[in-house]
Amino acid sequence: MNWCNKTDKRYASILKAIKKYDTIIILRHEMPDFDASGSQFGLKSWILHHFPTKKVYALGENHKYFSEDNSLYPKTDILLKQPKDYLVFILDVANFDRIDGKEIIQNASYTIKIDHHIFVESFGNIEIVKTDYSAACELIAEMLLSFKKYKMNQEAAYYLYSGLVGDNGRFQYSSTSQRSFEIAAQLIHTGIDFTDIYEKMYTKNLEDIKILKYLYNHYQISKHGVIYTHTDKKALEKLGVEREKMKAYVNLFSGYKESRIWVSFTEDAEKNIWMVSIRSRKIPINMVAERHHGGGHANASGARVETYEETMQIIQELDDLLK
Repeated sequence: MNWCNKTDKRYASILKAIKKYDTIIILRHEMPDFDASGSQFGLKSWILHHFPTKKVYALGENHKYFSEDNSLYPKTDILLKQPKDYLVFILDVANFDRIDGKEIIQNASYTIKIDHHIFVESFGNIEIVKTDYSAACELIAEMLLSFKKYKMNQEAAYYLYSGLVGDNGRFQYSSTSQRSFEIAAQLIHTGIDFTDIYEKMYTKNLEDIKILKYLYNHYQISKHGVIYTHTDKKALEKLGVEREKMKAYVNLFSGYKESRIWVSFTEDAEKNIWMVSIRSRKIPINMVAERHHGGGHANASGARVETYEETMQIIQELDDLLK
C-alpha cells in the first residue's frame, strides 16, 4: 500500500494526542457537506470503537437533509457543560471564521487541524493540510489506516467513504488520484454497503422534478460560456424548498460541452446575502471566489455576496477566464 504516508510523523503525534485526552471534540465547517459530516462522524466512530471509555462529541448544526432518522448521518451532539482538559479536532475547513462551534476552541488544551483546501490561515497545535487529496475524508482515512494496531471499523469506513465520494464526485473530479481509489478499496474491504450510501446520497423525490424544471427554464449563459442560475427568495417560496436544498443541484450543468464553468446563486433572505457555488472543468476558479468573501478548491469553490450586482460581477470575472 504505497499510498500510505508511513513517514508522516504527525500521524503518530495525533494518535498520541487521542490516547492522552479523555474528552475529544470534533468540529468542521458550517453548513456541512458530505465531506464535513463524513470526516466528523468517521473520526468519532473510529475513536469510540478503539477507545470506548472516552467522551467524544461531534458538534455543530446538523446536515439539513442527511441527519434525519435512517439517513446517512446521525445527529450531532449537544454539549451540556464546558469540559476541562480536552482535545479539539478541526476538520475540512481552511478559514477560522467558517468553523462551526469555534467558541469551544478558546479553552482547548490541544487542537489539531486536518484539511485539504487551499491554505488560508494557520490555526492548531498540529496542522495537516494536503491540497492534493480529493477530500478531507481521504486524508483522515489514510491516517487511520496507517495505525496498523487499530483496524478500520465498518461504521467509520461507511462515513468516510460517503465524504470521499461526495467531494470527488464519485471519482469524476480532477482531484481524484490513484490513492483515492486505493483508499476507497480499503474502506469497502471492511464490508460497507456502498450502494446504500449512494442511495441515501442521491435518491430524490418526484417533487424535486419541479426544481429541475425551474433551473432548466431559468439558466443563463455568458458570452464565453459560463452557465449560471439565480434562485431568489420568491422562487424558493414558489418551489416550496429551502435554500440548502439547491446545493444538491450545483452540478446540474456540469456535463455540457459548451461550458467549462457553471455557477448557482441562491438568495438567503434572512442574512440578506447570495450564496454562491462555483464549479469548473480544469479551469481554476478559486481565485474569483476568494475575491468575493469565499474560497475553496481549484475547481470547486463557494462565496457569499451581498447584492445581485455582485453576482453578475462574479459572472464577468469567470467569463474573462474563458476568453
